[in-house]
Amino acid sequence: MILGKVIGTVWGAKQSRNLSGRRVVEVRPVRLKGLCPGSRLGNDPDDEQLGPGSLLAVDPLGADTGQTVLVSIGSRVRDLVAGPDVPTKHCVVAIVDEASVDTE
Repeated sequence: MILGKVIGTVWGAKQSRNLSGRRVVEVRPVRLKGLCPGSRLGNDPDDEQLGPGSLLAVDPLGADTGQTVLVSIGSRVRDLVAGPDVPTKHCVVAIVDEASVDTE
């Protein structure tokens, strides 16, 4: 799973019929390495807390740009959350209000 920040929504004039009616978001991973125990991450992490790159995920929960989300990767989760016909294994499974770092 990846903890990340929604940085945008992807729209397409044409798309796979299996994506029709589904929301796709762009997510940048949050860097957790190097945070001190007891550190807390809020709902809208700063850009300095974000790692390089991004990924796309189907979002059945409707997360807004700027929100922290938990993205799960895998066909079993996809089948349960979005359905087996969705052509990606990346799915938003939670909108996170707050996260804390317990160990180094």
